[in-house]
Amino acid sequence: MSATITRRQLVRGAAGAAGVLVAGQVVGVDAWGRPRLPQPSERAWRTLQLSLDGRLLRPGDAAFDRLRRPWNRRYNAPPPMAIARCATERDVSRALLWARDQRLPLAARSGGHSYAGYCTTAGLLIDLGGMTSVDVDDATGAVTAAPGARNTMLYAALEPHNVGISAGRCPTVAVAGLALGGGFGFSSRLLGLTCDALQETRVVTADGEVRTASATENPDLFWALRGGGGGNFGINTSFRFRTSPVTDVGLYDLTWDARHAPAVMAAVQEMVRTGPDRLSCRMGMGTDGRSAPTVTALGQLFGSVDELRTLLAPVLAVAKPTKQLVAQRTFWQAKEHFFHNTPVDRFQVKSAFVTEPLPEQALQVIARGVARYPGSRNPDGGGIALYAWGGAISRVPADATAFVHRDAVWVMAYSASWTKRDTTRTIRRNLDWVDEFHDGVGPFVSGQAYQNFMDRTQSDWRAAYYGDAYGRLRAIKQAVDPDGVFTFPQAI
Repeated sequence: MSATITRRQLVRGAAGAAGVLVAGQVVGVDAWGRPRLPQPSERAWRTLQLSLDGRLLRPGDAAFDRLRRPWNRRYNAPPPMAIARCATERDVSRALLWARDQRLPLAARSGGHSYAGYCTTAGLLIDLGGMTSVDVDDATGAVTAAPGARNTMLYAALEPHNVGISAGRCPTVAVAGLALGGGFGFSSRLLGLTCDALQETRVVTADGEVRTASATENPDLFWALRGGGGGNFGINTSFRFRTSPVTDVGLYDLTWDARHAPAVMAAVQEMVRTGPDRLSCRMGMGTDGRSAPTVTALGQLFGSVDELRTLLAPVLAVAKPTKQLVAQRTFWQAKEHFFHNTPVDRFQVKSAFVTEPLPEQALQVIARGVARYPGSRNPDGGGIALYAWGGAISRVPADATAFVHRDAVWVMAYSASWTKRDTTRTIRRNLDWVDEFHDGVGPFVSGQAYQNFMDRTQSDWRAAYYGDAYGRLRAIKQAVDPDGVFTFPQAI
């Protein structure tokens, strides 16, 4: 038995969405602290459940508490009214139209890794996390992935074909959020960003219709979806990427104690600046607040380990690492070595793009800043990570996609983490530390920020995330979502 949401309901829903979501006709808060919203009847909930091929989960259902939690537990409450656990593209459309008809806010979630918690809502959570298929076309090598496919699933499907795309380091991140905000990994200097490999995507827009976006079909929307961020233009249900052959790599994983930080980081910067696009790097410094800070360099070279050792020689000459791995690996073995879920539990992240190698003064600011991390009960602690940019990323014109950060040499992220067992004072000290770090490195960075590392405190987010692309993004948003159905505090 099934139920269908009618076009008449959609028209009523459009008016309702404009009233609740745009005009803000919400009064007071409920026991969870969320805005008082219209309360759907039991009959309305049953109608939604019967219309879905997937499941409707409500508070008290066995999986509800597990599935409602975002990756950043900082935004764990209040819960949504319900979760539409979608199994098909049709489910996505029906859940969206139902929420509009009921005048409820909505949010879509694929992997739930929004750093700012924008994959949560007080209304209906449209969960695509169970839509995880990945198919590789033997004839073309292109890979088609459902929005909930995690990095682990994507790599597993690509490995038998020995082809890859720039997928990320975090194994539980889903492809939708990764690609829509740019997406990078340890292959990006050679292969470009995740969004650069996108050939076609299907998206359910605010009117419930499914649109295909590609270079030839809805090209403006396709431009916007490559870097315009998740949750802005609709709910993406499928992604097709071109792939590239991958080869064995030289892998390196190095750690030094903090007294060598500025000198080592300067040498790593120079190695990347003069090295080939085949070389990747994550350079970091961090501490849990109890142990002494450490400096790390991690990455791969598409090539031989002998060539890698030659590139690393000036870095290793600066100071002897306390831990050192330099070895030949297959691309797939290296991917397993890189996999790491971070940050975890509750955290705050800020980001910046570096357009020139950081001078000695900036490296000293970083070293002193990490040494001052106040600590928490979270073993992830606090620190800074810099990911080498350039190469294929920079060869794409800044206006070719909505991802404008093409002239950077590094993308920088600095983060602090804590747990629910930490005191309010400890959390405040962590947040203050991130703000102080942001102010300290400010003179040495571009002022732009990475849209996949969204930060609720980024006051100039339009310019920081989207730069000159924002005006065009705003016009496309108005065309596909005139009532502002897809909204959150930093929505286009």
